[in-house]
Amino acid sequence: MLVANPTAQSGKAAEWIRTARALLDEAQVPHRFVPTEPAGRTIDRVREVIDGGARVVIYMGGDGTFAEVAKGIFASKHPTACAMGMLPTGTANDQGKSFGLDAGPDSLERNVAVIAAGETVGCDVGLLIVERALKELHRDLFFDSFSIGLGAASLATRNRDRERVGRIPGLGAIYRDHLVYAGAVLQRFVESYVVDVKFDLDAIIDGVVHPFEGLLDVIVKNTKVFGGEWVFAPETESDDGKLELVPVTGRRDFGAKLIGGLRRSPVGVDDLAALGIEHAPAIPGAKFELAVRGGGGLPAAQIDGEEIPAGDRYYIDVVPRALRLIVPREHVDPSAVDRSGRHSAV
Repeated sequence: MLVANPTAQSGKAAEWIRTARALLDEAQVPHRFVPTEPAGRTIDRVREVIDGGARVVIYMGGDGTFAEVAKGIFASKHPTACAMGMLPTGTANDQGKSFGLDAGPDSLERNVAVIAAGETVGCDVGLLIVERALKELHRDLFFDSFSIGLGAASLATRNRDRERVGRIPGLGAIYRDHLVYAGAVLQRFVESYVVDVKFDLDAIIDGVVHPFEGLLDVIVKNTKVFGGEWVFAPETESDDGKLELVPVTGRRDFGAKLIGGLRRSPVGVDDLAALGIEHAPAIPGAKFELAVRGGGGLPAAQIDGEEIPAGDRYYIDVVPRALRLIVPREHVDPSAVDRSGRHSAV
């Protein structure tokens, strides 16, 4: 099945869906179309269709749609029998880009060809539990990233600004997508000079305690690309049974990561380090406990680009290679085919 929102991108997605369906037909990939539903009901819809017999689920949209479709797979009775195809057409498209796909309507033909070829890889999944005052507040799955701090607060600001901008005729066509998010990040960063937004954190990673003082942000990453254009942990692999904790230890570290981590930047973090601008390295692990210290307000939190309730303690366990993704053949390491059980899905 193909899952997409025909009202997305100011209605442009409806035409993209028609194009994608025609390309799937041409590639002899039989399918049915299932529109997304509001208020998280897409998860149940995907679950129902899988339990009714579907075994290949294609998402079309952004990282939020990816997450809802993936959760629908896990909510079904046949999660290990399903493979997930990707037609990224959202704002950041971290998942698609991390697996070697291009994004946007101009990439539909190539991405459909990838789905038709049916090469799959495993993708680790993060199981998150949020606690506040020793009580469980939220439980969820994430596939791309979880973070607390500046980035999550910027996400909340972006959502607020996007809603306000949408009320002004004509402005929404100009101030949208990456521009809205960049404006939100800049706003929150400037605020950090006036209001103390830093927080202290104890991170217990695979039994080892890593104390951090004065953090601006902390990101727990599964796939390589973050925010559509940054790679903060180049060593990250989606199927190694580990996630990477990326601390942002202050404004200097924030600047080094923004410049050195930009995918197309001619200056890398090693170049910046040679100039005396160090950055805090990522820490891999399979089991995380993150405890926010201090009596101030709790920093904002997000998973896969969606706001979640903020807690004072977070627990993360990795479920290794729990999701099967259809990816470009060149993304698959031929020497690892037998070891990981990669095979054709279509």
